[in-house]
Amino acid sequence: MIETKASSKILELLRGVLERTADVEVATGRTSMSCGLRSLLTSKEQVSTRETGFTRMQRCRDALARLDERGWKRSYHQRLFHDDFLKACTRIFWKLEPAGTFARQHLEILRRNNWTHISQEVLVSTPRRFGKTISVSMFAAAMLYAAPNVEISIYSTCKRISQKLLRNVQKFFGVICNDDVATSGFSITRSNMEEMVLKGPVGIHDVRVVNSYPSKVTRVVKVM
Repeated sequence: MIETKASSKILELLRGVLERTADVEVATGRTSMSCGLRSLLTSKEQVSTRETGFTRMQRCRDALARLDERGWKRSYHQRLFHDDFLKACTRIFWKLEPAGTFARQHLEILRRNNWTHISQEVLVSTPRRFGKTISVSMFAAAMLYAAPNVEISIYSTCKRISQKLLRNVQKFFGVICNDDVATSGFSITRSNMEEMVLKGPVGIHDVRVVNSYPSKVTRVVKVM
């Protein structure tokens, strides 16, 4: 928050200087100074609006919170599941950052999230009716919404469950997008009983995929 306020203040000061400089140059006929300031202002604005791993992670949290607000309020245990899922998928949010960025920001990630470590595996073992299947669908939808170029694979105990999971992912993704994926910058390029492929809003190479397969092993969620 402090960084955001400081950046906004700098941009505001630059705009003010640019306006005063432009007035002076109109009178003198010189334009070199305002051109330089305008270039600096543009570069500062681009830096201040560039997405980072932290903003993508927050977008995932916001997507889950939107489900709560729109009639799919998560239980206490589902929130715990999602916190651990988010921790396991942290690296995915830094996928588009320059090499080494995640390692350099590792301590800051722990500090901001109040974590002591980052585990990349999660085991959830509960009795029936704790909302595990719905939790997986919710989190997969939130990851699709938040992480560019993400590919999610879900393995279920049978074909019926795998198809239901994928339908739930599609439903929750629509809820997160306020029932209008196009307005949120997405388009569905392929959808069948085993996969959904989305074109995302972050460039021409932003393709997001969720696969749901039947399997004989215990249900597993894999995010790449």
